[in-house]
Amino acid sequence: MKIEDLKLFTTVVELGSFTAAANALDLPRANVSRRINDLEKTLNIQLFFRTTRSLSVTKSGELYYNELLKALSALEKANHVASNLLEVPHGRVKIGLLPETGDIVQSTLFKFQDLYPEVELDIRSISNGFLDMYRQGLDLAMHGGRLSDSNVVARKVMDLRRIFVASPEYIKKYGKPSTVEELSRFPCVCFRWPSGDIDKEWQVSDHIIKVEPSIVSDSIGFVKGASTRHRGIALLPELMVRQELKDGSLINLFPIDVIQKEEAWLLYPQRKALSHASQLLIDFLLQELPNI
Repeated sequence: MKIEDLKLFTTVVELGSFTAAANALDLPRANVSRRINDLEKTLNIQLFFRTTRSLSVTKSGELYYNELLKALSALEKANHVASNLLEVPHGRVKIGLLPETGDIVQSTLFKFQDLYPEVELDIRSISNGFLDMYRQGLDLAMHGGRLSDSNVVARKVMDLRRIFVASPEYIKKYGKPSTVEELSRFPCVCFRWPSGDIDKEWQVSDHIIKVEPSIVSDSIGFVKGASTRHRGIALLPELMVRQELKDGSLINLFPIDVIQKEEAWLLYPQRKALSHASQLLIDFLLQELPNI
């Protein structure tokens, strides 16, 4: 009985299917199915009920899963202690980055790898840190804005100032709002939070500005792209649009007003024992990213 097969079993339970577990662990689906079958034969119990459309845990499988979590947690802690004794940190760290944050943190990640060249950085493109944490089996992920999952540990990295932006072509076509209260009369591009709520009520100082979006997306990168392509006014983190503000493809509509702030976070699974390399990277990012 291999430890990797036991960990595979817990992943299948948590993700609910062989396919999802295969995707998270970068394995062929047939490999996952075969190894679970072999585990059931070794234990002489049925762990899952299988149909052509669904997979569910048996009562025996649920009891085994709960006890196995305790054993694996103790094992991971022991491995963590042992790895800390090594002179050179090593191993692979799987990191989830929103596509539009890659350029922002890239130099920081390279700086970390220069310090620890034996650590492999496996960068994954994500759309939602809370969901993709499990779908892709990530060790940590970047996230901006609201927190929505108590099963994930969130460490604050920095505050992000949000500003209203629009392209010069958009302003030429629709005009420019002279006050934030006038925003409700203009086409806007709005973000959909992981909770499903649409970010269409914007707080500016003591005012709540309500807008009717012309476009809604759960990708902040799409919201940015739509605003640069003249589709509407968007409320975006200033850090994300620095280059566009510099080259003039986007304009800060209210540079004097105090607009919303949101927080940037590092996420990692609550139950999962961090490897030495993962802990080093988290500590490094918490120290370096606020300087951006």
